Amino acid sequence: MGKAMTQRGLSDKFMQDLKQGILFPFLDRVQQDTTLDLEIRNDYLNIYYRGGSMFRISPATRFDGYEVAFDTNYTSSSTKALLKLPKNAIACSDDAKEWVAHIPQLKDTMDLWFGKHPKDERALQQLVAWENNTSPWANGTDYFVIDIEYDNHKGARFDLVALRWDSTASARKLAKDYAPRLVIIEMKAGDGATDGDSGILGHIGKTQNFLKSDDQVACFKTEMLRVFSQKRDLGLIKTLRKNPYEVTAVANKIDFMFLFVGHDPSSQKMFRSLNVIEDTCCNTQVCVANFMGFGLYGEGVYSLEDFKTRMS
Repeated sequence: MGKAMTQRGLSDKFMQDLKQGILFPFLDRVQQDTTLDLEIRNDYLNIYYRGGSMFRISPATRFDGYEVAFDTNYTSSSTKALLKLPKNAIACSDDAKEWVAHIPQLKDTMDLWFGKHPKDERALQQLVAWENNTSPWANGTDYFVIDIEYDNHKGARFDLVALRWDSTASARKLAKDYAPRLVIIEMKAGDGATDGDSGILGHIGKTQNFLKSDDQVACFKTEMLRVFSQKRDLGLIKTLRKNPYEVTAVANKIDFMFLFVGHDPSSQKMFRSLNVIEDTCCNTQVCVANFMGFGLYGEGVYSLEDFKTRMS
């Protein structure tokens, strides 16, 4: 089992600098600003806004500190000319504060870009994370989002990875007969995204190949448990702040779930693709809305066969 297969996670120093060191201004802003989403990568992090990476923060290579970069791909020639950004080096908390002070301007810049070049699916992924991790009613949902835009650089690319940790009292206390489950989630926004190589069949095929590798699955579980623990430690899953129980293991089986957004009931594209799936190892599921919104509740999760029967 190669070391390179395990990717996500921050070093102890990185974590300390976020919680009470020079990077704390970034964490503090994310904790208070529900339009921002912090995602943990391989000893670096991304802070997303509307599904786009506003910041990438990584350890510096030439000094004891960090480097921050704003993705200028979200600028036009006119907005780029107006940006007067701080230096990339973060050597003290004042450097971080200076970047945080520029967030309103960066949001405005990205808003103008997304108006012409929308990233609807990625923006919706961020909403799923917010509703299940930090919204006022997140404690009642049965899933927590661990990661967005997962990529192990070995062919496994997932829109979201979540932990099914049921909201019942016994489950939240990790009763002996209960084990949380990892869930790979594929989001499809609009019926045009359901067919083709990047559609339903393409993604389930790649997921099946991934789940057939015991080494990759073992690394994936270790990786996601670490990221989930670090997100809790950073206060990014607000609804679990008072829960003392730590998830140190997950069920052997990993689920695969589709989230269909903006599906037109009169369209047959989705059902044509679902009807030819051969579900050999994914335990494929479909989640439907509970009174609208993106809260993931166990009662709204159907097996593939039950979903096809219910919706046919």
